[in-house]
This record gives sequence, C-alpha cells and structure tokens, in this order.
Amino acid sequence: MRFLQSILAIVTMLLAGICSEAQAGTIYDNTTTRQGMGLNFTKLQQGSEVNADGTERFVTDLFVGMSQQGIAGTSDMQARLYANNGAGGKPGTLLWEGPLLQNVHLTGGIDLIDFSVPMVLVPDTFTWTVQISNTSPVAVGRPGFDPPTIGSSPTNWQGDGTVWGQVPGNPYEARVEAVSVPEPSTALLLLAGSGLVLCGRVWSARRGRFSFAGGAGSSG
Repeated sequence: MRFLQSILAIVTMLLAGICSEAQAGTIYDNTTTRQGMGLNFTKLQQGSEVNADGTERFVTDLFVGMSQQGIAGTSDMQARLYANNGAGGKPGTLLWEGPLLQNVHLTGGIDLIDFSVPMVLVPDTFTWTVQISNTSPVAVGRPGFDPPTIGSSPTNWQGDGTVWGQVPGNPYEARVEAVSVPEPSTALLLLAGSGLVLCGRVWSARRGRFSFAGGAGSSG
C-alpha cells in the first residue's frame, strides 16, 4: 500500500512539474482606460464576452473590477466561465463555476478582484460572469473600461445561467490570465523518462531488501 501511495505521490509531483513549466500569459486585458463614471448593477450573472489573444487557453486567473460607490464594505461573489455556443452566440456550456467568495472586502474605489481558476480550458471566444450578492452597506457595481489592450470584447451578457440578454455599453473591467501546457507527446516523454528512473529506483530498493533478507536467513 505504501509502495502504491509513493508511486501516486511521485506521479502527481511529475505532473505538477510539467504544468509549472507551462508558458503563462495574459489573453485579455482592458484594465487601462475607464469610460465614464457609471457602474452597472444587477443581482443576475453579468460579464463580458471575450475574444482571447495569444495561444494560452488554460485559464488560471480571472480579475474583475468592482466598485462599492466610494464606500468601504463587503460583498459575496461567484465567478463562472461559459462557452459561447448557445443560440445566436449566447453563453451556452458552463465551463467552470467557482466557489462562492463570502465577505470580500472592498475599499470603495475600483478593486480588481482575483478569482483563481484551476486551469480550465476555454475556446478562443468565451464569456466570464460574476454574480454579486449580500452587499453591505451599499450595492456593488461593475465599471466599464475600453478599449482592451489585449484581445477584444464584442458585447456584455446578463442572465440567470439559462436565459441571456445583451447589455449595451463598454465591456466591464477584467483581465484573464492563462497558461499553455506542453504538447501531449512532450508530456508523455517527460513522464516516460521519469517513470524509467522511478522503476530503476524501485527495483534497486527491492533488490537490496531481498538480498538483506536472504543473507539473514543463511546466517542462521
């Protein structure tokens, strides 16, 4: 049992090592220029459609701009990622639903909130949303920023996860970061080479144990 646990632990470390070598990049960013002073408020899911730049498609972080109207406070928030494969290009397949973040502290200014994403694969075009709830002491809204400096955003979406409608105006402030994992053939070669080393070490360890046991038996 310990032997199998050791193998699983080593394989997990090898896979983590492969992922850590993945190239990181920003595939969408419009956090530079704010347009107007208004904020958009809703209890529904709301976010922007993204045409991603670059080749990285395993999302690791979603940063979204929030503002509590100049007053420090707290809010609950939940982020999601959708593929735009619904009717007419609307959000369709749910790619990822993050945990509900509770009592997120907000300064009253524009805060860029980091939603950690567990390397979720997204297509070239996708939609991020954030649902805001339990705000205190006042409502939390999303500021508009345009134009994006990386990627593009053709429209905003609002809905309950099933029924969606477009929201006019500038895209909401956001930045999306992602990594590109090695080609499957490269990953397999790395694992195969490491596996041979692992097998050699296991064989040597077993061989030494058996030799020791045999020697003890002959001396009696």
